[in-house]
Amino acid sequence: MEIYKQELYGGAITMNLPQKFGNISHVREVPDHQEVFVNVEEDQSVIVEILELAAEASDDACAAFHFRQLAEDNDAEDASEIQSVSVLNNAELPAWPADAKIYLLLGQQKVAKFNERQRQQEAAAAAASGAGSSAPQGDARNLVQIMMVVFRLPRQDTDIVVSYNVPLQISKTSSSKQVAHEGSIQEAEVWFRALVGSIQVNNWQLFG
Repeated sequence: MEIYKQELYGGAITMNLPQKFGNISHVREVPDHQEVFVNVEEDQSVIVEILELAAEASDDACAAFHFRQLAEDNDAEDASEIQSVSVLNNAELPAWPADAKIYLLLGQQKVAKFNERQRQQEAAAAAASGAGSSAPQGDARNLVQIMMVVFRLPRQDTDIVVSYNVPLQISKTSSSKQVAHEGSIQEAEVWFRALVGSIQVNNWQLFG
């Protein structure tokens, strides 16, 4: 697998990423606080977000908080499951400040692509009002394995959220490719941990 060093936020952060992941900002607009990379051939994505520290969530609960926020954004509140949350210590990630709290969450959500969510919502609204000729054509949501790391940086008042999304089951009504993924979720986790370990903050002034 060919790896390159990807600059994030103008080079303030870097991480190692396989060549097969392309920057989605070349295709569509991405919010300033996000960096999004997509492996089109396998329908996978890596998303990095810099967020204000979620003060309403305790340190131990911050990964679950951000996972639930993602479920809400994905319209998947009724179809999400946290499988495990573990602590990554500074011995594993020595480049981070000693006061950083780092959590790895594994979970699953049923997620439809954005345009398919819109079509389903419009069809459901039309059917409910009697304006539609037919009911929505099935659930377009795919079962997605989500691996998420939250770097909680108290001095910077920041949560950095890195998520890796791998489709497990594709809905028959989804436009997603029917991808036969090689390897296992355990191997994907090993790869994700390596990606997380490669993340380097080069300019701490990024956080204000």
